[in-house]
Amino acid sequence: MLQPASAPALQARDRCWRGRIARLCAAFVVAAALAAPTVLLAQEAPRPQPEVQGAPQGASTTEEFGRLFDAVVATTAKNFWDKERLSTVGWEKRAAEARPSVIEAPSLEEAARRINALLGELKTSHTGLLTPDDVDYYILMAVFGGASMPQAEFDDRFWGAGVTYAGIGHFSVRIDGRDFVDAVLEGSPAQRAGLKVGDEILTVDGAPYHPVRSFRGRVGHDVAVSVRRTPGGPAETFPIRVMSIAPLHAFREATRASVRVIEREGRRIGYVHVWASVGEESGKALQGALSRLGISERPARSKGDRGESPPAPLDGLIIDMRGKIGGTATTATRYLDLLDPRGPLMGSRDKSQASRAVRGRTAVLIDHHTRSTGELFVHAYKRERQGPLIGTRTAGAVSAARAFAMPGDNLLYVAVSGLEIDGDVLEGPGVAPDIEVARPVPYAQGADPVLDVAVDFLVGRARSRTAPQGDAPSRSN
Repeated sequence: MLQPASAPALQARDRCWRGRIARLCAAFVVAAALAAPTVLLAQEAPRPQPEVQGAPQGASTTEEFGRLFDAVVATTAKNFWDKERLSTVGWEKRAAEARPSVIEAPSLEEAARRINALLGELKTSHTGLLTPDDVDYYILMAVFGGASMPQAEFDDRFWGAGVTYAGIGHFSVRIDGRDFVDAVLEGSPAQRAGLKVGDEILTVDGAPYHPVRSFRGRVGHDVAVSVRRTPGGPAETFPIRVMSIAPLHAFREATRASVRVIEREGRRIGYVHVWASVGEESGKALQGALSRLGISERPARSKGDRGESPPAPLDGLIIDMRGKIGGTATTATRYLDLLDPRGPLMGSRDKSQASRAVRGRTAVLIDHHTRSTGELFVHAYKRERQGPLIGTRTAGAVSAARAFAMPGDNLLYVAVSGLEIDGDVLEGPGVAPDIEVARPVPYAQGADPVLDVAVDFLVGRARSRTAPQGDAPSRSN
């Protein structure tokens, strides 16, 4: 059996790979990559929370809001990594000035908005307050295993099922006072029902839409989701089943379900959408998706192993990193290994057996949803010149973070370390695409020009590889 790692040149290459990212793993976990609501202001409009009748969930009195605020301020002062920034902001003074406004807030939603305005002055990703009315609350609770929430409180909310929330498998963004679908999980009830990116969500069961409250208490039942697909156009209503969603499991299942082959001009381009990069299971999800496309770390099976022929070879592969969360730094390294395994690129000399390797025939899609671990991956992918990054600039949200349970079942997300990648600071600037293409959301009707450009690029590259080569042109002196 060949041992390619024994060759000095390959050992050097291996060290290069590991030096790019893995040194971060020795000290930190780059936790979930959701930016705090205030940080998202540069990317999408913040979502005002509709008022609810009766007492707001989790806190309803001046005393409770005060306790929440004081816990946020103290926890941030203790754990936020950039003490110089805290000093520059004048954290204690600013907190004292903001406290009266917070404790007098008419609802938990408004109190959280005012607290996040204060946290936003730190101008750092992975820092914000989330309430049980935020989808990101449940994602972070799952990533951080409950975030040290007292067991009694955790059991009251999640006993017997782990962290779950009621939903249909979509994400929305508020633009100019209207709610639009900006992502749909592959294989989810929302996708199966026909919901598309760009749909304006009008109502759910006739009531104003809210990404969490519209579905709470309705697991196992259909809800009528009314959308508009053209400006001023007619409303369309879709019955969609509400599910109990375990975020990390749902992301992995969506990655597996996203696998498809796009055929264009006689070429076959594989596609996989990576929704999360949390730990070994996310790496396994991508590995399984690639295996379905015939891309495997092990040699492709011949016909007869399972009575099936292996998938036809691909002319290119698209990895869609426009996901939802980041994860652990080791996962970014794993993704790089899957796309370009260390060691020599070996193939059969039997020309009837097409190569199943994808080295040099890949493209990666990015946008402002690409953050944290996703940015580590695309940064290394770009520096290794594996292929083009296509889309728009990444979020610039690269910090190591922790989550802390707060009074009233709330959750505080705090950046506990700033990170450099090969000496580059990605926090703030992010990673720029090689080919810039935007994906407009409102009334897009599912169109994805970023994906279209990537397919065209890989088809063109495949065509150029197989084009007949004429005689070399002569040169005259």
